[in-house]
Amino acid sequence: MLRSIIFLIPISCFILIEGRYEDRYDMNKLPFDLRPIQQFIGLWSKERQEGHFLDLPAPDLIDFSINPIPKFGARTANITHTYFDANRNVIRSDYGFMPVKNATRIDPRVHIAYLTTSSEGYSMMEQGFVKETKIVFHLKQFLRRSFHVESKRGVDLDIREFERQFELIDFHHMTMKIRAETSVDSEGYQAWYRKILF
Repeated sequence: MLRSIIFLIPISCFILIEGRYEDRYDMNKLPFDLRPIQQFIGLWSKERQEGHFLDLPAPDLIDFSINPIPKFGARTANITHTYFDANRNVIRSDYGFMPVKNATRIDPRVHIAYLTTSSEGYSMMEQGFVKETKIVFHLKQFLRRSFHVESKRGVDLDIREFERQFELIDFHHMTMKIRAETSVDSEGYQAWYRKILF
């Protein structure tokens, strides 16, 4: 009898943990309000990048997930950006939310926001819209959380203009285009991603 109980406990724990992880991308748990971005839900890995960047590189991983589902307030997708060095060690992370406001009779557009906080000491608020397989954002506010937000050249970093665009090529592939004006430089590039978890 004791052997049976010990054997069953590890199996139950494994199923519970696996179930929670899978909820992050489970379309059966997707709130109705997030349907316009459902094709973007998943973990995306960068394959390559072209263009000029200095202080605002493309994340190596972009995670759009739907867990946990809030009990109140706006329905949002969770955002996580992860940046690696050459040895695949994490050197930076961005965390945030992507709330979606669906179309109405008065306004047929699907409005969306991109709210992120970086481990480098700043936060950004972007607003935009969703149209079929494309999401376009424009910077609304750049907020310093620290006095030590510096560029790679040691100059205080200030983001003056920023445009982000995601576009799905197919279910497994996506591009991200960035155009930015900072206190240091002008940056513009395109990165290609492959969906590795969904």
